[in-house]
Amino acid sequence: MSELRTINIPDLGEVEEVEVIEVCVKSGQEVGTEDSIIILETDKAAMEIPASVNGTVKSILVKEGDIVKEGMPFLEIDAEIVKSKSEKIIESESLEQEVEDRPKKAEVEVPIKKAQIQQVKKNNSSIHSGPATRKLAREFGINLSDVTGSGPKGRILKEDLHIYVSNKLNNNTNYEFQFTQPDIDYSKWGEISTEKLSKFQKTALKNLHTSWINIPHVTQHDDSDITDLLLLRNELNESHKVKVSPLAYIIKATVETLKLFPIMNTSLSDNLDNLIQKKYYNIGIAVDTPDGLIVPNIKNVDTKSISQISDEIGELASLAKDRKLKVDQLKGASFTISSLSGIGGKYFTPIINPPEVAILGLSKTYDNLSMVNNKITTLKQLPISLSYDHRVINGAYAAKFITELSNQLKQIKLFKKTFKDS
Repeated sequence: MSELRTINIPDLGEVEEVEVIEVCVKSGQEVGTEDSIIILETDKAAMEIPASVNGTVKSILVKEGDIVKEGMPFLEIDAEIVKSKSEKIIESESLEQEVEDRPKKAEVEVPIKKAQIQQVKKNNSSIHSGPATRKLAREFGINLSDVTGSGPKGRILKEDLHIYVSNKLNNNTNYEFQFTQPDIDYSKWGEISTEKLSKFQKTALKNLHTSWINIPHVTQHDDSDITDLLLLRNELNESHKVKVSPLAYIIKATVETLKLFPIMNTSLSDNLDNLIQKKYYNIGIAVDTPDGLIVPNIKNVDTKSISQISDEIGELASLAKDRKLKVDQLKGASFTISSLSGIGGKYFTPIINPPEVAILGLSKTYDNLSMVNNKITTLKQLPISLSYDHRVINGAYAAKFITELSNQLKQIKLFKKTFKDS
């Protein structure tokens, strides 16, 4: 037997109103006392509201996005009527008497059928997860029905998505993420035109997306005083009748810093079990071309003078813009620098170029008033942004690297010594 009952929102504690973030069941579905019907979310946590009775769901009186409070009805259910102990005893005695009163018949053997166990399959409509988790799953291209939830009653948490991705990467080397975009008819709101992506753009899209998903990026920002460096550059350019860009000096300083922080010059092995330390310093430079960014690299920078580095920067940039780079010039980089110093902006998050573990971003130098020896002085500050793979490099190591790089950018004697070939 059953009766139609209306279930109200229970006591919510100190919270007066909360939002419904998920409806876990459908009309006609059988539920138990502890089965979650809806999930409410406060500023601090999510709470699951159970049916509180056994029965069949008649209708859900709220929907996702509704604001509810204590006492509001949220569920109509055909609840099973649980008889009291005394009622069960009376019913049992009545049944026994009825059996005794029946005329005895020949015993007939009746085959006992085994109870059939129905396997419940997991589908998207019954998946328990919050909006933030669902959004992250869409960004990763993950089907939530493939993920095992570790939260209460199998609720899928963000951590479960991270574990799922990690398992896929470790157990299936051929796994590729699904690059998805919503299918929208933009012409409904105005005139549009469509331009086909080039092969180069498609490759860049895939590589950047894969890097961002596979590598846990962290970016450290700072300012470096390059006042003395720029003064030296002007002096050397005039005395040698050349035009050497500040980037050549920065590349030289970066290599000196990499020597002191060798983990920045490593790569993870394909099985993620080993760290490969590189004894060479091949520095990639991101070049802006009409087709997008191309990253050739200067080999063995530690053995070259600043003027040689400057010449190679110009040569590689010219070849990149003409699409005449050789394969060897695009492979083998151990660390990359992306410079926006000639364009503008202040700080950004450069995306790591796999299999490298870090990338240095440079923004446009700006004037900053500072107090030096009790006098107000204008200093030339270079904004720097270091993105690093947090699986390999921790925050303290990265912060020390940037601090040392700022120190190396002030080594005027070193720059003078290594400006020309010895």
